[in-house]
Amino acid sequence: MVKNIPLIALLFLTSFIVDAQDSIRHRIIFIGDAGEINPQQQTLIPDAAKHILAGKTTVMYLGDNIYPHGMGLPGSIEEEATRKILQSQFVPMRGQGASVYFIPGNHDWDRMGRQGLVKIKEQWKYIHDQQDSLLQFVPANGCPGPVEINISDGMTIIAFDSEWWLFPYNKENPDADCDCNTEKEVLDKMEALMYKNRYKVILLASHHPFQSYGVHGGRYSWRQHIFPFTAKSKGLYIPLPVVGSLYPLLRSTVFGSPEDLKNPLYRNMIKQVDHIADGYPNVIHVAGHEHGLQFIKDNETQIISGSGSKYSHAAKGRSSLFADGKQGFVTVDLLAGNITRITYYAYRNKEATNAFSYTQPYSNIQALIDSSMAPTINTDSVEIQANARYASSNKMHKKIFGEN
Repeated sequence: MVKNIPLIALLFLTSFIVDAQDSIRHRIIFIGDAGEINPQQQTLIPDAAKHILAGKTTVMYLGDNIYPHGMGLPGSIEEEATRKILQSQFVPMRGQGASVYFIPGNHDWDRMGRQGLVKIKEQWKYIHDQQDSLLQFVPANGCPGPVEINISDGMTIIAFDSEWWLFPYNKENPDADCDCNTEKEVLDKMEALMYKNRYKVILLASHHPFQSYGVHGGRYSWRQHIFPFTAKSKGLYIPLPVVGSLYPLLRSTVFGSPEDLKNPLYRNMIKQVDHIADGYPNVIHVAGHEHGLQFIKDNETQIISGSGSKYSHAAKGRSSLFADGKQGFVTVDLLAGNITRITYYAYRNKEATNAFSYTQPYSNIQALIDSSMAPTINTDSVEIQANARYASSNKMHKKIFGEN
C-alpha cells in the first residue's frame, strides 16, 4: 500500500486540477506592451501560453505590439523584423488553439509620429493577410472602434483604439469605411454596445488606462528623479539631481505629453467614456501602456497588464490593491454566476509566477432594475411636511404672520 500512495496523490491532484479548470467558463489572457523580442518577452509569452485552456481561451495583446515605431512599411529595412515581432506573439498562442486579438497602442501609431495612420493600417493588413479567423487586429484598418467581441453568454469585450483619441496628426481615413469617424459616433456606439451587453461582465479594453499609479499617472521612482534620461533609454545614467525632477514634475501636470493621464486630451477621453460606463456596474477596465502590473479598485475596476517585454515604476496608490513594476501578464477567468477571477503573473527568477489574485463579484443588473422600480409607498396615503422648516418659526413670527 505504501508504494501506491504517490500514485493516489497524483491521481487526486490531477482530479483537483481538472475540476478547477472545469469550473472556468472562459479564460482571457491579457498581455500589454509585448512588442520587443528580449529574454523576458521570450519567457513570458510561452509561459502565458501554458495557461491556455483548450476550447475556452482568448488572448488579447493590449497595444504597443511593435517597438519602437510600429510596423515597418513595405520595402523598408524594418518590414521583416517587425513582422517577426508580431509572429513571436501570436504563433505560440495560435499553436495552442487560442483565439488572438491585437489592439493598437501609441508606439503602433509611429510613437505618435506623422506616419501613425499609415503604420497602424499596415499592421492591421499584415494580421488580416494571415487569413485566420481566430487571429484579428481590432479595430480594423485604422478605425477607432468600438468593437464588440462576444466571449460567452456572460462576458463581452468592448475594445476601442484609445490612441486614435490622442493622435495629434491627420487621422482622416475615408477609404476604410469605418462605422465611426467622430468622437460622438464612437461614444454613441459604445453606449449602444454597453446597453446591449448590460447583463454581462463587460471588459472595456484599450491601450491607455483610466487610472494609474505608474509613470503615466505621474508616479516616479527616485532613480527617475536623479537620472531623468533613463526615461528615454534605460542605460543613460547621467545624474541631474534637483534639475532632473523638473521632467517628472512637468509630466505630472497638464503640460505633459498626451500619453500621460494629466493631459487635457487624455482627461477628456476618460471623462467622456466614463460618463457612459458609470451606469454599468459590471464594467472592468483593462489596459496596458504602463510597463508593469497594477490592480486598482474603487468605484471602478482597473486592470493594468502592461508589460510583456518592458518594465517601469509602479507605486501602490490610495486605491491600489496590487502594484508591481515587473514584466508580466493577467488572466481573467469567468466563473459560475458571472463571477470573475483576476490573476496576475509577474516575471521573477526567469519565470512568470503567480503574484496576486482577486475575485470580483457580479452585480445582478435585473435585481437592481427591479428594486429601483419597486413602489416606495405601500399605504393609501402619506403625510409629509411641505418644507422642513415649516414649524421652526418663533412665537413672535407666528403672532405677527399667523400659523401659516
